[in-house]
Amino acid sequence: MSKKIKSILTLVILSIIAIAAFLYFQSTRQQEEFGGFQEGTEQYYGYRYAQDNLKSVDQCDDDKDDPSMNFNEEFFQGCLKYFEHK
Repeated sequence: MSKKIKSILTLVILSIIAIAAFLYFQSTRQQEEFGGFQEGTEQYYGYRYAQDNLKSVDQCDDDKDDPSMNFNEEFFQGCLKYFEHK
C-alpha cells in the first residue's frame, strides 16, 4: 500500500473511533442529566418536573392533590432526586 492510502485509512479509522466515543459519552451524559431515570418512567417525569418548574425540594409535594399531576410515590422520588443532585 502506498503512504497516501495508509494515511487516508488511518484518518478514517480515527474518525470512526472519535464519532463512536462522542456518541457514547453523549448518551451517558444525558442519562446522568436526568437522575439516571429512563425516559417515560414516573421518576423521570418527577425529575423533569422539578428541573423545569420548582425552586426547592419543599415544593415537590405541593401539587399532590391536583388530579392533573398524576402524583405518586415514583414521581415524588424523581422530584427529590433532582434536588439531591442540584
